[in-house]
Amino acid sequence: MGDLGSNSFVAARLRLRTVMIGALLACVGSVFTPMSYLTLKLFFTVTTVALFAAMVWIIVRECRCPHCGKIIFLGALSAASCPRCRRSLTTGKKQKKSGK
Repeated sequence: MGDLGSNSFVAARLRLRTVMIGALLACVGSVFTPMSYLTLKLFFTVTTVALFAAMVWIIVRECRCPHCGKIIFLGALSAASCPRCRRSLTTGKKQKKSGK
C-alpha cells in the first residue's frame, strides 16, 4: 500500500520545529527588550503568544499518525513510532515488540 502520509507527518514536524524556534526568538526578544521600548516589548510578547497558539494548532491538526490518526502531542518532535498502533512514523512498518 506504500506510505500513507508519512511525508505529511515529517513536514508537520519540520513546520512545528520552525514555529517553535520563532516563538523562542520572540520570547528572548521580549525578555531582553528594555522597558523604555514598551511597544516593541508588547509586539514580541503578542508574537510569542500567537506562535504558541500556532504550535498547538499544528500539533492538533497535522501531527497525527498517518496510519491510525492518533494525535501525537507529547514528543511530536522526537517520536519514531506511534504509541497506539506501534508503526514507524516514517516508514510505516510495524515495530517489533520489545522483550522483557
